[in-house]
Amino acid sequence: MTTGVHRARVRLLTGASAILLLAASANVAAAADASGPKALTGVGGEGASVGEVVVTAEANKAAADAPSKASLDQMQPESIIGRKFIDQATPQFGDWTSAVAIAPSISGVTSNGGGIGEYNKVTMRGFQDGQFNITFDGIAFGDTNDPTHHSASYFPASTIGAVVVDRGPGSAGDLGQANFGGAIHFFSLDPTDVFGVTQKLSYGSFNTRGAVTTINSGEMNGGARAVLNFDERNSDGELSQSGGYEANQMLKFTAPLSETFNLTLFAAREETRFNLADAGPGETYQQTLLYGKDFALNKIPNDEHNYKFNYEYKTSDFEYLDLQGQITPTISVEDQGYTYFYANKTTAANDVTGLIGGPNTSPPNVTKPPQSALDIGGYDKLNEYRVYGNIVRLNKDWSFGTLKVGGLVESSSTNRHNQFIDLTLGGYPDNKFAPPKYPFTTNAKLQENSSWFQWQLFGDFIWRPTDKLTISPGFKYVHFERDVNAANESVTGGAKNQPLTGSNTYTKPLYFLTANYKIMPDLAVYAQVATSFLTPSLSALYVAGVNLQGLQPETTITYQTGAVYTHGKFTFDADLYRVDGSNISQACSIPDPTPGNPTGTTAGFCNVGKGRWTGVEGEGAYAFDFGLTVFANGSLNSAKQLANAADPAAGISANPAQTLTNAPKWTYAAGGVYNTGPWAMTLTYKNSGAYVAGYTSGGHALHLPGYDTFDASVRYNVNKRLYLQFQAFNLINNRAITAFSGSQLYSTTDTGLYLYQAGRTLEGTIAAKF
Repeated sequence: MTTGVHRARVRLLTGASAILLLAASANVAAAADASGPKALTGVGGEGASVGEVVVTAEANKAAADAPSKASLDQMQPESIIGRKFIDQATPQFGDWTSAVAIAPSISGVTSNGGGIGEYNKVTMRGFQDGQFNITFDGIAFGDTNDPTHHSASYFPASTIGAVVVDRGPGSAGDLGQANFGGAIHFFSLDPTDVFGVTQKLSYGSFNTRGAVTTINSGEMNGGARAVLNFDERNSDGELSQSGGYEANQMLKFTAPLSETFNLTLFAAREETRFNLADAGPGETYQQTLLYGKDFALNKIPNDEHNYKFNYEYKTSDFEYLDLQGQITPTISVEDQGYTYFYANKTTAANDVTGLIGGPNTSPPNVTKPPQSALDIGGYDKLNEYRVYGNIVRLNKDWSFGTLKVGGLVESSSTNRHNQFIDLTLGGYPDNKFAPPKYPFTTNAKLQENSSWFQWQLFGDFIWRPTDKLTISPGFKYVHFERDVNAANESVTGGAKNQPLTGSNTYTKPLYFLTANYKIMPDLAVYAQVATSFLTPSLSALYVAGVNLQGLQPETTITYQTGAVYTHGKFTFDADLYRVDGSNISQACSIPDPTPGNPTGTTAGFCNVGKGRWTGVEGEGAYAFDFGLTVFANGSLNSAKQLANAADPAAGISANPAQTLTNAPKWTYAAGGVYNTGPWAMTLTYKNSGAYVAGYTSGGHALHLPGYDTFDASVRYNVNKRLYLQFQAFNLINNRAITAFSGSQLYSTTDTGLYLYQAGRTLEGTIAAKF
């Protein structure tokens, strides 16, 4: 099925559903509830607004001030983080990853100070990025080769109104490709009722400069409101020659179309350029010993580490049109059409493991005249995609419960290439905005077009047999088609592989059952059993010639239970979980698809059998009368690949039991939030525990101790229109290892790359309101 047909389907469904909703609003406005439009209620990404999310959790002062908290109504473990904490305690130069780091079972810190570039990923319960959904205003987004994410390309912290961390598959109405490990739901800023302009100017370590301008229109004629946000920043970066710039523009517009229907329009665009060794990032242990933990790139001519040879230029946009309201007093509907775009244009040297002045580790991939083996070889990489989608939700209320039904339809179109180039012959660019005209060799590593078309249908019934008990069964059906049409897929030993055209279709019914019982008005218990599904990466389709691989989707069954207590000055929640996985996918060696090489192997992915994730999580806060709220949260987490025998019929190889990599064994956080008079202060500590970074060639685990950060923030409100703020992150200047890609720790001969935690970072901000 072609991409054009996919896109036509989505546009047709989007337009038709919007027309139907507009007609419905005109026909039933008089009969509907005259009190005005009602927002669709839900948890996580299922049609919930940012206002609902925060209000349901902040039942008392302790919950309102706590960095993360739970709701008495939740059906699975959740942590809700409001705008107040994001603005007061997280970096002004932060991205969406910095907004969630405080929550239990969440790990991840940046390895380059300054808030520019792709230097941070988050994990949840040991699940890696790409194994859980990330949504924005209910829309799941991610890369089109697999559902991973780029923190530098979407949604800086200034655009985020609230976050919900769902540690579980959610309900059937939580839509996306990867509810496998849960979801992180981000919600955009809401426009205010009153006109106002806020201007922030910030300066920090590593010559980092930033400005955030927020303009609220206030309520206009007819009740419309709008908010514009402009976030611009520049930084030299903490890592050597690894600076860049970023600019984000955001618009959100809301307007009532009638007494019963609301329209929301959202649009955001981002541009960023930064220097990064794409063949890494990171440095070898020998480089660390010689050049220190801040080494990344340099200015030395004709050196593979030269910053002019290693940079990325990215653009993205994200838009949606949301129409929601009441068809009748008991029936509500929402139609959300959306699109998002991402383009990554990268130039990079082939290798970053060599020493300065040492042998050239990045020779050109072909040595035809006038190229020389002494030239610096590299590649020009493009990853560019556009996604279109539409989500429709329909709610029907009865006195005893609510039925929620709906679905998603979505298509993508992706163009990718990776072309070998001779960087030395290309010379240096005249300026940072104009990349050089590098001569392309005849060797292409990748020339590929791909697409997907997916649809999901869901139904949730929220049954309230009593005013204390809520039971919610749910069902979702997922249908996912992926196509690839490539002139060339990869290079093996310098020889070009054959073109590849292929397609795979994955389908799966998913089941959900959750319950919440309020023992008392301020004490609730809940439980969940739910299934999930994760589509294999695009690389599973092409690495072994489509039919040769036959990689199966990963699936899980999640069992979890917990309790929430919030009363007076105290709030607390805790939960236990167990996640059983099947068809777990791991990197491995598979048969080489190159014709004429029947015994060769190449890098790919294999199903390695079953896995299990277990743990306990909790968080709590207490509010004192004098303005101080203290909090603590933590988790104990286990992520294991279980031992299994070979099952050739299922495509599963024999594997021993072992701990999954990059899965911290614990997290914990503690601190205080103080608000009194003109002063607002926060003090937070977060520890991400020991983890296995990888395995030796003999199968022995490489253990690393984890990392921690101690952060502080002080704000003084000069008056109602002006405040000053000073923030410090990683006060103890911990430079722990946060990732390692090799097979032998602390070896001067191993070429594995280390990433280190960014060092102490200071930021100062002045903000004025007009």
